[in-house]
Amino acid sequence: MTDWHRIFGLALTDLFTNTKYQVELEKDLSIQQQFLDVVIIEQAAGPPLTPVPEGLENLAKHNLLTYKSFQETLNPWALKELVGHYTTYRKLVSPDLNHLLPEEDFRLYAASTRYPMNLEKPLGLTKRQTGVYDVECCHPIRILVLGEFPKTPNNA
Repeated sequence: MTDWHRIFGLALTDLFTNTKYQVELEKDLSIQQQFLDVVIIEQAAGPPLTPVPEGLENLAKHNLLTYKSFQETLNPWALKELVGHYTTYRKLVSPDLNHLLPEEDFRLYAASTRYPMNLEKPLGLTKRQTGVYDVECCHPIRILVLGEFPKTPNNA
């Protein structure tokens, strides 16, 4: 089997020789530990969650969540980081890289205490209901604005 990635990398190394650029092959990106805030995984047995909190009506088999408190900002970078975590997580839980679990087995959520005003202009939020918004950032993401949720038992 030909290692096309290595051949491509070597061709780029040759191209950039004697320039101000350096080419690195097979760069290990696992040097710094990364933590996903929350993962909710569907189990084979057990009753469904009732009542369901706002915005979580469409849980998948794997649900990845990031959370930003009142002091933190839910911004485009946080959503890109969530998508990056999704990519890594999907590889980890799949049988192998040639047999990735289907995309519909995964949902991404970003919970924020306050409304993320800095996402409106660059990404455009689609309001689904009070406190629940959808956005597309390389992958669909459900935004949960906890401060807007109705004060009901299911949202406790």
